[in-house]
Amino acid sequence: MPTLSAVTAILSLLIALLVGFFARPLGEALLLLDFPDTDGGRKRHATVTPLVGGLAVAIAIVGGAWLSAVIVPEAAPALHLGWLAGSVAVMFAIGIADDRFHLSPILRLGAALTVLLLVISEAPDFSLAFLRFSGTGETWLLGRLGDAFTLLCLVGLLNAVNMADGKNGIVTGMGLIWAVILALHAPSAMLPVLAAAAVALAVIWGFNMAGKLFLGDAGSYAISAFFGLAAVYVYNHDFEVMRADDVAVLFAIPVFDTVRLMVVRVAHRRSPFEGDRNHLHHHLYASIGWPRGLWIYLALVAVPNAGAVLLPGTGLAWLVVSFVAYCGVMWVTRFSAAQAEAAARPAE
Repeated sequence: MPTLSAVTAILSLLIALLVGFFARPLGEALLLLDFPDTDGGRKRHATVTPLVGGLAVAIAIVGGAWLSAVIVPEAAPALHLGWLAGSVAVMFAIGIADDRFHLSPILRLGAALTVLLLVISEAPDFSLAFLRFSGTGETWLLGRLGDAFTLLCLVGLLNAVNMADGKNGIVTGMGLIWAVILALHAPSAMLPVLAAAAVALAVIWGFNMAGKLFLGDAGSYAISAFFGLAAVYVYNHDFEVMRADDVAVLFAIPVFDTVRLMVVRVAHRRSPFEGDRNHLHHHLYASIGWPRGLWIYLALVAVPNAGAVLLPGTGLAWLVVSFVAYCGVMWVTRFSAAQAEAAARPAE
């Protein structure tokens, strides 16, 4: 559907530009503003910033999915596109509520679980019924555990994306990479949606890097729901080429960072949902600054995914590469910080 993809891309471009240029009045009208912490807390941006970046991305995705569903002649893709649009819209609404009223982690989690469980139970192409890995023709049937495993993966990605959204450019940059990789495997019905998402993400990335707006929890919730569900859908339609390990490579870096953070927090008897400045992006920022740290972060995501595309059947190897590279960057940044701290101490 090249013509429809062009239409959704152009509409997405216009929407994102409108949101970007009118970010401040939109943020004030919707009461979606992020205030910096005055006591040196986690929020260290210089000025009050509108949390409206997710608005452009969500409208683009929902609109692209709706247009594709209307035009697609087959009933099954249209049904799934409808569910995709609805789930992204509701997840965006949950994020809006959190941005406005600071919902408790349990309430956010419960609402997200309800939405995602409804989608994967009613639209089967969004549920994992089997797993096929590179290097083997064996298929692992998940049976009744399929929906539960899918739900676990989607909620895990939701937390990972939310935790990664701590510095400008990370989530929008990763989203662009994910959109490109998925478009290489996606059936035609999904291409207009991916085109819309990619264009909106690219435009909002520019405004975000300029400090004009943030995605907000609304944006990270909508993006994580979309790419999680889209990845399952694409895998189910192209599993002979895109294996389960290729999907794991897509989201490996933010998931690795989330698992490390939760283990560390629990080990220190803190809530795994408690915020801190121990994320990968915080260590990159402290070590080499920003946006240089952003390019390292995005390279950790892009290079293994490019390798998995160029060398089909090597997803497991690139998953290992991702893990080793992540650990290496963490070690280097921690070591650099320790060296700087030692150099700053007064000589005895």
